[in-house]
Amino acid sequence: MKMNRITGMRSIVITLVCFFCSNATSQEKPSSKEKSEATIDLSYNKKEDMSRTVIATVTAKNAEGKFVPANNARINFYAANGKKEELLESVNTDNKGQSVIELKKDLPLDENNSFTIISKIENDSLIDNAEEQIHYKDANLVLNINSSDTDRMVTAIVTEIGKDKKELPVKDAVVKFYVQRLFGIMPVLEDNAITTDEKGEASFAFPKNVPGDTAGVVVLVARIEDNDQFGNVENRATESWGTILAVNKNPFPRALWEPNAPIPLVLTVSILFIGVWSIYLFIFYQLRKIKEDKQLNIVSEQNH
Repeated sequence: MKMNRITGMRSIVITLVCFFCSNATSQEKPSSKEKSEATIDLSYNKKEDMSRTVIATVTAKNAEGKFVPANNARINFYAANGKKEELLESVNTDNKGQSVIELKKDLPLDENNSFTIISKIENDSLIDNAEEQIHYKDANLVLNINSSDTDRMVTAIVTEIGKDKKELPVKDAVVKFYVQRLFGIMPVLEDNAITTDEKGEASFAFPKNVPGDTAGVVVLVARIEDNDQFGNVENRATESWGTILAVNKNPFPRALWEPNAPIPLVLTVSILFIGVWSIYLFIFYQLRKIKEDKQLNIVSEQNH
């Protein structure tokens, strides 16, 4: 009877342990399948070579609840075609959380001659579904520069593509002007934002104090930035209107205040350095010789 009670107690304990273990496992499984919240930011750029790109930047929440760039997230890019969506390309994000596609020329357009690009995260194992879209018209930005013009006038012409495929001037578009530098661009004027007139033109006189390269060449950059209708549009032109950069024949002269010291100073310090170490070596040599002589004297005394 006593053995039966012990066996029964053991069965109850084993049952309870199995129940709690299975319950804990069932509670852990959903957490392993939880997905991170994600956001998509889209930007559209048209460059001087007429290529058009869309950049999707994806961020997702980490374990600390902060949004960080999402690496290797699959982004599907679609073009809206009426009520349908036409898949353009699927691209994984890089370590900056970005994926880039180049748009084809014949995108579907709506009644306002605008195109719509939609980016989606769909059925990702680690990230929640997310979606973002942009809606823009196609615009052209042309730079007109007359090299022989003594006034050095620069004119940017902004046009949009009409329904009949003809270019129409765009009024009240803000164009910003820059010059290319080694590590980026800088405004060519203190107030570098100029608004287009009814002809779609924005003009200014190029300053005479802008540094160029060794030949006086400067790269002028004109941009439409974050426009509600056209996104980002850019064009560039090269002209010899900059001040000539003086070339220093010896960029690293020998002087006390330069990284390269004068040769007389180098020789003096070297002689002093060699002299001091010569004394040290002579002293070490004499000490070694005294030690050897002492050992010889001891040996000779032992022999006698």
